[in-house]
Amino acid sequence: MVCKVACRLEQNAEGFPPIAVEILNAIDLGHEQFQIKNAPFFAEGVAYDDVVRALPTDVPGQYQFETVVQASSFISLSLIIMDDSMDSFLMSLLRGLDCVVEYGEFGAYRVLSVAVPEAANYAALRNQLQILEDKGQISFAELALPKAMSPQAR
Repeated sequence: MVCKVACRLEQNAEGFPPIAVEILNAIDLGHEQFQIKNAPFFAEGVAYDDVVRALPTDVPGQYQFETVVQASSFISLSLIIMDDSMDSFLMSLLRGLDCVVEYGEFGAYRVLSVAVPEAANYAALRNQLQILEDKGQISFAELALPKAMSPQAR
């Protein structure tokens, strides 16, 4: 059964991230365990396909995130697009690596949530993203990295 898992976000003094709670799609596996089925925009420590523990809320079909029970092999990234010319380039780059990509607008922020599969060359992707960030075209954050990931792949 498809449901929602709510992740509370800690906002800094400037109000970032621009939302206080992120709602993730999930499949109910039973026994308060859920498999996340989209890439988070802002929630740290959670990735696509992670199995998480979440508790019921007063909202039917919605649960409150507690912890990751079993991490997937996906890397979770958040990319803020600062240069409109980057849209199609980023989508081509990420989809060419078989990433799960979602687009969202949060006030003034245009954001891609990205789940990078284990098979992708993450070191090369990260290098490319760093170059774009250094040019002021994007800003990116690594929200979740697999524990088993080697330092060379980062």
